[in-house]
Amino acid sequence: MPNPTIVALGTANPTTQFSQEELLSLASYTDERRRGFFLHSGIEKRHMYVEKATFRPTETTDELNARFRKGGVEIGRLAIQRALDQAGCSAQEIDFVVTTTCTGRLCPNLDAYFVREFAMKERVQRVHVGDMGCASGMIALQQAYNHLRAFPDHRALIVSVEICSSTYYLDDSLETAVANAIFADGAAAAILTSDGAGVEVLGHMSLVRSDYLDLMGFTYPSGRPRILLSKEIRGIGSAMMKELAAAILDRYHLKQEEIRFWVLHSAGRGVLERAQREIGLGDADLQFSRQVLRRFGNMSSATVLFVLNEVIRSGQASPGDLGVMIALGPGFCAEGALLRW
Repeated sequence: MPNPTIVALGTANPTTQFSQEELLSLASYTDERRRGFFLHSGIEKRHMYVEKATFRPTETTDELNARFRKGGVEIGRLAIQRALDQAGCSAQEIDFVVTTTCTGRLCPNLDAYFVREFAMKERVQRVHVGDMGCASGMIALQQAYNHLRAFPDHRALIVSVEICSSTYYLDDSLETAVANAIFADGAAAAILTSDGAGVEVLGHMSLVRSDYLDLMGFTYPSGRPRILLSKEIRGIGSAMMKELAAAILDRYHLKQEEIRFWVLHSAGRGVLERAQREIGLGDADLQFSRQVLRRFGNMSSATVLFVLNEVIRSGQASPGDLGVMIALGPGFCAEGALLRW
């Protein structure tokens, strides 16, 4: 049975772009430590679904959720259209849709909105991966992989949409300042088939450490989303990336030098630096992850798909090249896949 293949990948961001200096000014941090989270983050620009002229950090929870819904549908639709155009197929040819987000809640969820936006067929199958954080882009890919293994004649669409700006929170904690310094808005959509040319997904692997359950996720004081992001994550996350990468290599009887591309989630500057040391990678191995972090920040679940898109767009891959793709998420987990061009 052929392995599912990513035949198209589209990304999208809100048109409004901020420099780190602009966002620091909006957050109004004045102490050097919190200012340093913004200015030494490895991030130059971030996209946010807000209006620069009118935005004020005083939105109600209703306003935040309305902005999530409007922005999520808008940039998600754009990413999907770009993927469809690349694949040369229509939305009516899609058999299975997987959506994922952790930055807003809707019922019905995003999948229903996209089915309506694109007038997809009535018999399209759907699943939503919710509240699984930055790793859920990988989990969505895993769901599409599993579906196509069961139904190899189908076409699958995965859509990751994050409006992280709808989860901002202002308080005195350092972890909140870190979150405000790195997260941004973006969407990515990928189309998978069992018979197309593209990036073959050879298999998936998960690593879950529930001992670290309380270190990352969201809390909801007075119903308002607030990111929980412990400083311990940098060390734990990089160690889990190393462990998962080694397990993937072992399963497929590969040596590290056989991996051409390392598609690592751009979680933050510190996580990438530690992962580079832990795994034993060179600067070239992390160029695409750092490029996404620099240009877009951390867009939660969409980020690792942006990194893969940068690898594809670079034109550096040759047939037969292998890649390891890994993202981190709450729970605490590392989710990975082995790819082949």
